[in-house]
Amino acid sequence: MVAKYQRVAKSLTRGIQTGTFQPGERLPGEIDLARSFDVSRSTIRQALSSLQHAGLIETWSGAGSFVCFNGARLDDGLGWSRALARHGVEAEARILRFERVEDVPLAEALDLPRASFLALDRVRSTQAGKPISLERSRLPWRQGFESVLKDGLVEKSLRRTLEVLDVRPLGGTEAIDLTRLSAEDARELQQPEGEPFLGTTRVVHDAAGSMVEHVRSLLHPAHFTLQLSFGEPVA
Repeated sequence: MVAKYQRVAKSLTRGIQTGTFQPGERLPGEIDLARSFDVSRSTIRQALSSLQHAGLIETWSGAGSFVCFNGARLDDGLGWSRALARHGVEAEARILRFERVEDVPLAEALDLPRASFLALDRVRSTQAGKPISLERSRLPWRQGFESVLKDGLVEKSLRRTLEVLDVRPLGGTEAIDLTRLSAEDARELQQPEGEPFLGTTRVVHDAAGSMVEHVRSLLHPAHFTLQLSFGEPVA
């Protein structure tokens, strides 16, 4: 027999995978879910715990965080270029590195069986030529990446490239910190060495829980901020 929480988890998973719940959307509260599925709140908590373990959701205990650009909230799940474009900011991306690499320390840190990655490093600048971010993406090597290296990104977009390869990022985790620029990063961002920048480390998984991408971003603090919300929104 299927446990009640498994039935709930299966239903919620189907809703996430089919788009009933959009990326970044808050799920209904425990009370509403318990009423909807006619189960106890403890059953709902078990179901949500299993979804979190599978990498489908993140639980913030009533709080959430997101990155803003010049006061506008960004959905960085879209990719920085599309997220910025939604707010009228046309950012140009310059590729610094695009190749297959071996990174044993990263593979060990992410508990991956192989250390081969597709590496994509980019600096994004405003139309005035001022760098605003630097991103270093590492994607576990998979079938199809050889042709990507040969032909380039589809529409110059990593997201579109993954869609063509039928790779569907679903969710993950993101950590944010304050970092000081190394000499190399400072040169690419046209900043003094040691300048403080907002750093984000994002790990993205697909519906099966397999890792899709690890990306480290450095964001110009004059433009990007981290905003935290908590409790229930004020009407």
